[in-house]
Amino acid sequence: MTKPTKILLSIAVTILLSCNSSQTKEFTISGKVTDFSGNPIDSVSIQLKDKTFKDIYTTLTDKNGNYVLKVKAGNYYSLYAIKKSDYRISKLEYWMWNVPVYKNLKINPQYDRIEIYGINVFEPQVTPQNSYMIYFRPMSLSKTLNIIKKQNINLDKFVKVKQAEILVKSKNLIDVSPLTISEKDLEIKVNNKNAQILKIQKIKEFSRDVFMYGYIVQIEKPEQENNKNLDYDKISIVLESPETGEKGKGETFVKLVK
Repeated sequence: MTKPTKILLSIAVTILLSCNSSQTKEFTISGKVTDFSGNPIDSVSIQLKDKTFKDIYTTLTDKNGNYVLKVKAGNYYSLYAIKKSDYRISKLEYWMWNVPVYKNLKINPQYDRIEIYGINVFEPQVTPQNSYMIYFRPMSLSKTLNIIKKQNINLDKFVKVKQAEILVKSKNLIDVSPLTISEKDLEIKVNNKNAQILKIQKIKEFSRDVFMYGYIVQIEKPEQENNKNLDYDKISIVLESPETGEKGKGETFVKLVK
């Protein structure tokens, strides 16, 4: 074997070993689950999921609301949190979307009676690139329970099956979102800094053979001193609806285009 060939082989082996090492590297996702008064919630199911919503990693919070997940490096579709005895009875769940695990992460879920589901974010193709368009589908537990009461649906059955499957009788429309959302009802943060809300629009979305309502919110990005060092923005949404007095939180990571 010639010397150049040996050098190339050595480089190839080094790259292969490096790739294998990065694929097997592990990090931790940890945090604390609380209500909106800061009280810890024990026995909350924390689930890290793939795009088919299959659970890849799961754990439960301890008596102080703390949890730790040790996971392989990679991009994960979502992180879900709910205490099973609460679900669709007294509370709806928390969702974090597009979870990039390439370092240790702190994620502190909060949940109550509004679920902020299906968060999607894009950056308008215009300069300066100082805004985000954020889509999400808010769902109220009170409005959901009112629908199943009107339809005489057994609550035990409702808890066990998918919402859209059992509410399809609602003239192909599941109206469980707040009737309106104003700037006063929303708190949106980017990397823990408050963002200015520029515009809110209500959208009718088709999903699972029924229509539901969602909202598109345009925000102005807050100034970030160390933004150049970030690979992702973390967007947090807290909604408190004056219509029902309910509250909820949802979050997502957004990969930065540099």
